[in-house]
Formats: sequence, structure tokens, C-alpha cells
Amino acid sequence: MAEDEVKVVNYSKGAAIVVQNAVNPGLFYIVKNGRVAVDSEHIQIDHELTSYSQGDSFGLVSALTEHHFLVTLFAETDVELLQIPIRLLGSFLKENKELAMKILRLYSHELRALQRNLSRANQPADREYFPEKLIQNAKTYIAWQKPDLAAHSLHRYIEWAKTHQGSNQIPEAENLLTQIRSNVKPIEWKNQKNTLNAGDVIFVESEMNRDIFVVLEGNVKLFSIVRGFEYVIDVLGAGEIFGEMSLIDNAPRMASAVAETPSTILRVTPENIFETVGESLMQKIFESIARRIWFSHQRLIILRMQSPVKRLYAFLYNSIRDQDIRKGANLTASYATTYQFPLAFEELCSMCGIIKVKNETIEEFLTDSNIVISKDRITVKSRKRIEERLGQYKTKQGQILAKLG
Repeated sequence: MAEDEVKVVNYSKGAAIVVQNAVNPGLFYIVKNGRVAVDSEHIQIDHELTSYSQGDSFGLVSALTEHHFLVTLFAETDVELLQIPIRLLGSFLKENKELAMKILRLYSHELRALQRNLSRANQPADREYFPEKLIQNAKTYIAWQKPDLAAHSLHRYIEWAKTHQGSNQIPEAENLLTQIRSNVKPIEWKNQKNTLNAGDVIFVESEMNRDIFVVLEGNVKLFSIVRGFEYVIDVLGAGEIFGEMSLIDNAPRMASAVAETPSTILRVTPENIFETVGESLMQKIFESIARRIWFSHQRLIILRMQSPVKRLYAFLYNSIRDQDIRKGANLTASYATTYQFPLAFEELCSMCGIIKVKNETIEEFLTDSNIVISKDRITVKSRKRIEERLGQYKTKQGQILAKLG
């Protein structure tokens, strides 16, 4: 059971603080004094941090996603930690804005690094702004027969170019707008809360925009252009935050965001996020980022699998686990649950890194009676049968099937 109050705990130099694969009892930690080190034998391939010092935090992902600790941590010096029950996280951070912003930046940075790895886009670390990419992207959207995305991208370029001398591609952008004949313009966010229609463009890859968004109702798809193809990064539901990368720096968007279904979206700025959202929504924001970090780590493992079929099954399994965690579902009881995902099959393949594959290569998946594939939805009848398909499949980097208990 997790503790019921925030308290200070101390560890002597050399003591183990958490152990890899141990269950997190629902606790989140902030380093008050000293230095916490990651056991070098347990550092994950995609884990950037090797130590934590004053003001740093750890335990959020494992506590909020109900997973085991990914690494072993020990006291490199005598250490004083602030131990926070995860259910008190929203209220605690609401009262400690500077700390909350630091933690948001830390986890947003990790999520950005994971997404860069996932898309294999090899974007420069400084992510300099090249407005002309908006025109290049628009041409790609036109090739995809997505004129609304192209129109949004071209309008954003023209807005920028009209305020900057030496911009000589306005005629080209305007000519492209005429060709696609789309009446779509970037949304004017006159209110903090907006209701969007399916297909409405919230922002596009490469545009400058510092707003942060929270999905209150509906689904939002995040995707980027990778080698000319649409690479789906995520499909977010109610309570999820996106656009939080702007908390790091004033940098262009790494992805496009489009309302997948009719949706209600809350828009806030980095400056007023803590005044705008309440404790419960603050809790959901951190839960959202933690789940996405965990899920991104799992996707990196999945992408290393050679078999496209195993990738598809592993991805669905982790999506099921994600749904169970959000709902607080009992793992055993959820065996009788039917799961639905607002994904077209092409989007599922994209998220699994499967761009071009013959149907006969994945025939086992396509003919599985446990999986129903419709135009814009994938339904799984039984989680147990997905687990049976995966068996005890492992990779050198980790185990896909979570330990049950």
C-alpha cells in the first residue's frame, strides 16, 4: 500500500533506493539533498539519465502506469528524498509551480527524445526553425490527398513570410493554395475551450506554436512525415496532453495534430497552465505524460522485433494494458473485456513501423478471429488470446508481456 502523506526519507551512501523489476507501491520521489545514481549494469539503452541530483525526480512513470521499476537506483552520497504518494501528486505540484514546471520539462524532454527515436527522423538536436519546410510539408500533404493539412501549412508559412524580409516564396505558397482549393485556415482560438470536428487541424509539423492542449473529449492523432510517409506517433484520448514540447524551448512542432473524431480541446499557454487547470486535471496531465513515456519505451522494443506479425500483436497488447491502466481495471477481470482502438489498420501498421508489407506476410494477424478490423476501428475480443499469441516472447532489451499478479 502507498503511504498517505508526503514525507522526507533518508538513505546512507551506498544504500539501494529502488531495485530493478521491483513493484512501485505508488510513490514518487524528489531529491532534496545528495546524489542518486543509476546502477550502470541496469541502464536501459534508451535511458539518458545516469544520476539524479537536487531538484530531480524519479518514480513517476512506474507509479502512474503500475509497472515495475526499469532500473536500480542507489545513494551515491548520503541522500535526502521527498517521498510523495502518487494520488497526492496533482495537489502537491499545484502548490509547487516551479518544481512542477521543472518536472514537466524533464519528462517532456524525455518524451521528445523517445519520439525522435521512434520516427527515426534524425532531426537536429537544436531544431532550428526553417519556415520553408512548411511549403515542403504542404507538397507532401497534397501528395497524400490531404488538402486541409496543406492549406494550414501554407497559411502558416505566409503568416511568417509577411513579417520577415527576404522571404521570396510567398507566390509559390499562394499558387499552391489556389491549386488545392481548400477553404481551411488555422483555427482562431478565441476561447480556451473549443469544440472541433473530425479532421480539424490543430497544428502542423514545422510550425511555430507554443500552445499546450488537453483533450477533454474525443481523440486526437499525432503524426509526422518520415521518408515521405505518414508516421503515426500516437492517438490520444480524454485527459491526454499534447503540444507540451513547447515547455522546453521555443521550437517548431515535431508533429501534426488533427482531431480524429469530434473533440473538445482545452488550450492553455506555458505561462498560465498552473492557473488554468485544477488539481485533478494536473494529475491527469502527469499521468498522460507518464503513460506516453512508458508506451514509447515499449514501442522502441517492439520496433526491434524482426517479425511484423509479432510487432502487431505486441503493440495491441500494450495498447490493451494502457486502456486497463487508465480505467483502473483488474487484470484478471479484464480477460472478459472487449477492447476497441480508434485506429485504421494502416495507422496501426504505421505505429508498428510497417510501411510496406504484403498481406501474405501478416496473414496470421489478418485472419485472426480474435481481431476485428473495420474502416476506422480495431476491436480485440480477448486479451488472453493476444497473450497466448505472444507467449513468453522476449527481446534482449526487455520483456513485452507485463508480469501479472
